[in-house]
Amino acid sequence: MALQLPLKQALMTEVEGGAALAWRLLATLEGGSLLLVTSALLAYTARSKEAARHRIPVKNVLITNNTSTLGQEITKRLIARGCTVSTVTSTATSEAISVKADALVVIGAEMKESGLDGITQLITEDVYYNVKLLESLSPLVRTGGCVAWACAGAAGGDFSGATSAYDAVLKASLQHIARNQHCEPIWTDRCEDCEVAAERMVASLLPCADPQSITTFSLRNAVRKLSEYIGRWLKIVS
Repeated sequence: MALQLPLKQALMTEVEGGAALAWRLLATLEGGSLLLVTSALLAYTARSKEAARHRIPVKNVLITNNTSTLGQEITKRLIARGCTVSTVTSTATSEAISVKADALVVIGAEMKESGLDGITQLITEDVYYNVKLLESLSPLVRTGGCVAWACAGAAGGDFSGATSAYDAVLKASLQHIARNQHCEPIWTDRCEDCEVAAERMVASLLPCADPQSITTFSLRNAVRKLSEYIGRWLKIVS
């Protein structure tokens, strides 16, 4: 029995969300729908594999500030995960970099004051220093690497909207510069706690599991599940 269009769309949505969900739906389908599910699953796996190839493993990291609380936390966590971390604070110090890095982490200005004074401080430090540093240092990252912006400290009350709007501009600048260098932009959103901000950044740079190994496992598991389903279906129809 052919799938109705709404059910097809729902199925494709579930497959896009993850291969495991597709196999739960598979148990409710008749044999004529097997080809549709298999094709969607293989397309999902192929796209995941292609995306994994474009993201290179992060082992060698450049960071623009290792003296601030956030910079120190990120540096400490990266080293603990086996990364080599080098500090590049200006275009002049970048001349000593002979091998391109896997990632660049720009440490944004930390809001130390509240209200309008805090917003003014962020704009002064980020726009007149950090954004320019991001643009000048991004060519030091290998194709397929990561260009990231880490920031901590947030304005509350009447100025929270201004902070969000300002961050949207920073994020757009990061994405534009990273894509020009054929790198992946990483923006983890601003939070008040430096340790939380550092944890988010390191988790984005260094996923807990290798995407390639996850893809391989999913495909192998899919083949096994498919064999089991076909076996059960043949017993039913024979």
